[in-house]
Amino acid sequence: MRRLLRFVFLIVFFFALFVPAGKKALASGEFQADYDVQYAIAPSGKTIVTQHVTLTNKLPNFYAQEYSLLLDSDKITQVIAYDDGGVITPEISVKDGKTQIALTFNVKEIGLGKSLKFSLRYEHSGIASKAGSIWEIYVPGVINDPDIGAYNVSLAVPPNFGPAAYLTPLPANGKSWTKEQMIRGGIAGAYGTSQNFDLTLSYALTNPGMGNQLQEISLPPSTAYQKVTLSDLSPSPQTVTSDAEGNWLARYQLGPRQSLNVTAKVGVSIFLTPRKDFVQPPVNEQLHTEAKEYWQTHDPQIAALAKQYNTPRKIYDYVATALEYDFEKVNGTATRMGAIATLKDPKRAVCMEFTDLYVAIARAAGIPARRIVGYAYTNNPKLRPLSLVTDVLHAWPEYYDKETNTWVPVDPTWANTTGGVDYFTKLDFNHITFAINGLDSSTPYPAGYYRSPDKTGRDVTVEFADSTTNGKAANVTTSIEFPTAVGAGTKVGGQVVVKNSGGESAHNISVTVLSDPDVIRITETIEELLPYGIVRIPIEGKFAQTLSKTPGQIRVRVNDTMLTHSFVIQPLYWLVGLGVLFLILAVIVAVMLIRLVLWKKSKKH
Repeated sequence: MRRLLRFVFLIVFFFALFVPAGKKALASGEFQADYDVQYAIAPSGKTIVTQHVTLTNKLPNFYAQEYSLLLDSDKITQVIAYDDGGVITPEISVKDGKTQIALTFNVKEIGLGKSLKFSLRYEHSGIASKAGSIWEIYVPGVINDPDIGAYNVSLAVPPNFGPAAYLTPLPANGKSWTKEQMIRGGIAGAYGTSQNFDLTLSYALTNPGMGNQLQEISLPPSTAYQKVTLSDLSPSPQTVTSDAEGNWLARYQLGPRQSLNVTAKVGVSIFLTPRKDFVQPPVNEQLHTEAKEYWQTHDPQIAALAKQYNTPRKIYDYVATALEYDFEKVNGTATRMGAIATLKDPKRAVCMEFTDLYVAIARAAGIPARRIVGYAYTNNPKLRPLSLVTDVLHAWPEYYDKETNTWVPVDPTWANTTGGVDYFTKLDFNHITFAINGLDSSTPYPAGYYRSPDKTGRDVTVEFADSTTNGKAANVTTSIEFPTAVGAGTKVGGQVVVKNSGGESAHNISVTVLSDPDVIRITETIEELLPYGIVRIPIEGKFAQTLSKTPGQIRVRVNDTMLTHSFVIQPLYWLVGLGVLFLILAVIVAVMLIRLVLWKKSKKH
């Protein structure tokens, strides 16, 4: 009998404790366990879990005496159990963040096909959690154990959680989840429309040389899935520009041996689906399928994998299951391995390796792909780890969808560590992009990498926010730099300077430059002007000869705002006369100097 009781304990231990899909417990074939599990979430987020279990004897001379459940949580309270014989007093112990519940049954059912039914109820405060403005839920799955018959799960969510952003997977029959679904991972869901964060980012810049040096830092950019507002950038940069990937780069001029500390306060709104108002920069598919330092697409092993796994989904599934996350590696200095080294040592992977292997295989298969480095909020680092040691950042890949003209983010790392939660068909509200690496496998570097060696504390601070209204809206100003007097018949130049001193990007800025007399005609559209961004439009003209001074004017219209600059056109004879006057004055001065010298000589004699 002891052998049997211990076996029943092992079965329950393995499928009650969440483990990654693909790992199997030993099975005796002596019982079949059928489950009806109900999760009822209260408006506060506390969840009542009710398990109705039927243990059916598969051999004639055995019976079940005990049931033991080990939960990977210490947030279990109010445990109640009963069978047909009445209430069962549970034995509860908590150790190392886990809760063990042991039940001794009141009844014994002996005989082939006999069934023992019992129920277990407890409150779990770790199923649902509110992160900022988003409610998240996670129901752990089970392993594929042959002694588990039916495993049906139902879920009730309160109305105050708001609209469902995603629920994956969807229930098989519209109401409940089956064993086939639960063995592929747990149930993940989120409720809300967008998530808002406030970021404080520090950058330490140093110029060790003896000459001036121009340096750039990368700011979190607006993308299809996130909208960025700069509430402050101190000190102000020369300008903020964007590169071909859409990165926001702030430029600073450093003098010889100068050090400069830059602080950026950033508001970020995260969306689950692509923003309709976002304009995707042109994508060079050839450049995004090239081999790079960490993406060795020409390696025979990578090429072979690309032939076998030739779609974004197949690559995702392969990478998520082929590698093993190394939690010990995160505690030390994680050295980036690259795709080839990752294949040689697949058990030492963190997010960098999952990402590099995905990008390398995708590019070898002709699928444009790139790396995102940023921050991903997690309330459970065991299931959703952050694994770049520099200020605890995270990395994940994106592939380019030609049909929708959108870069699609996926996270095979978290798919692996959660045991199969779907991070392919959707991501979540937690991933914040700091920098995009596509044309190069390492640069630009994200916030958190510009760190002073002697600094203590963090360079990246992320907090939830109610909204991003603290940031300044786009504020476009214009100035005209042009002489107040120009010479007739000579070419003269200047510029129109358009600045955005606000915290949001300005889009589709129409600029028209006209002159009177009608010499200068310029029409341009600035598709995007980033916060702290500057666009300089050169203006140049040659005004006709006049017999007298003639007034002129530059008129600049920026969207609906008009700006003017007045100047005077000087006739050519005026310039000639002015030159003659200078010549006469020069002759007079020369004569006077000569007379002075002669006079001094005569005095000496």
